Amino acid sequence: MNAPLKLYSFAPFDRAARVRWTAHELGVPVEEVGLNYIAGEHREAAYRAKNPFCRVPLVETDQGAMVQSVAICQYLAEQHPESGLVPPLDSPLRASWLSWLFVGASDLDAAGFQVLNYTVLRPDPEKRATAIRVAEPLLQVIEAHMADRDYVVGDRFTLPDIVLGHELVLLSFCRALDGWPHLIRYRDRLSQRPAAQASGLFGVLKHEPPAVKASAG
Repeated sequence: MNAPLKLYSFAPFDRAARVRWTAHELGVPVEEVGLNYIAGEHREAAYRAKNPFCRVPLVETDQGAMVQSVAICQYLAEQHPESGLVPPLDSPLRASWLSWLFVGASDLDAAGFQVLNYTVLRPDPEKRATAIRVAEPLLQVIEAHMADRDYVVGDRFTLPDIVLGHELVLLSFCRALDGWPHLIRYRDRLSQRPAAQASGLFGVLKHEPPAVKASAG
């Protein structure tokens, strides 16, 4: 049996959710260490010694601590090549796989965070609307790509699906995915995976985000 993965996180829907989901896909047990963001536990000396960036996720492995969610996910998946989450180096899908992995980790993550930020973290209706408009060209490309696909790369579930799926869940939570039927269909397909359900990520869709009201004046 795999040794438990010690995972530091804030909430079921933060970027640690990608790691948790990946671990469940691989059958790796997770030992969760929840940090209190409001209390600033991620800035205390004990945690800073593990992660000087003072962010989550962080995992502790037999090779030392690791940060950056997508790097952690790729590391875990490469330890389990039989899972198929990472194509072999000589696979004809490798270039497309890498491209989509980093579209999710960089472009969609950055755009999605701004929507989340101005919907939930620092509610501001005008900035939220701007963030959604900025995200729309990217969503349009991904929507077209998924029009006749079940998964992002090839014909099977791979790591980019976890990264993109995480962002689509957050955009859905922010009510910013309406009008993108192929992305909604794709999100719903991902939600049926037992590992996705075990990750706790999709539970956020059962909750309403804070209402963003127009500022006075």
